[in-house]
Amino acid sequence: MSDEQTKNNILIVDDDPSLQVLLSEILKLEGLDFDIAKTGKEAFGFVMKNTYDLILMDIKMPEWDGITAIRSLDFVQKIQKIIVISAYLDSATLQELNSEPLVVGWLEKPFDPNELVKMIHKILGG
Repeated sequence: MSDEQTKNNILIVDDDPSLQVLLSEILKLEGLDFDIAKTGKEAFGFVMKNTYDLILMDIKMPEWDGITAIRSLDFVQKIQKIIVISAYLDSATLQELNSEPLVVGWLEKPFDPNELVKMIHKILGG
């Protein structure tokens, strides 16, 4: 085991390439390690092989949507926290998210990158 400070590991789950780039740049600037999954199903595969401190999850995606992915990830004990980032946060969706124990917050697209950074630091404790 190395003496290096461990970087927080984050999983970005979004099918929009431009948002993948934006989130990647934000996390790079914060010195955080991350992986990118394009669908909820792909995210599940990542989570089965890796441990993540935080997941940034879109809702509207092909294969599995965000809600399906969140519910499937609930069975994986390594997962701790999910921030939902979506353009589709209507009252029904928010009600569903409120009942998901892994969801610790959400942002509506388009979002303020500074707001996301604040949320990440608050959740990761730094």
